[in-house]
Amino acid sequence: MFIPVKKPKDFDCGYNLDLMIEALPRIQDLEERKTYAKRIVGLIKQSHINWVNMKGESQAAWDYFFKLADYNPEDYGIVSPYKTGEPDDAR
Repeated sequence: MFIPVKKPKDFDCGYNLDLMIEALPRIQDLEERKTYAKRIVGLIKQSHINWVNMKGESQAAWDYFFKLADYNPEDYGIVSPYKTGEPDDAR
């Protein structure tokens, strides 16, 4: 009945980050999934502010998101903006 509780992968972001990353593949709409991924990276940026440059960009946060996921986000249409050349607008 209850979700099994385990230690968060990242203590600064907490267990909710783990749940958000786990929920991402279940989002059916691709655009909504991309928006949700940006929210996840935004949370990582807020928790690890020293990884963010003056423009609010952080390749380290995107790399960390891909590292934390137990799946390949690219299989679900999520690609790092540093791989595609798009702006990093995750907030």
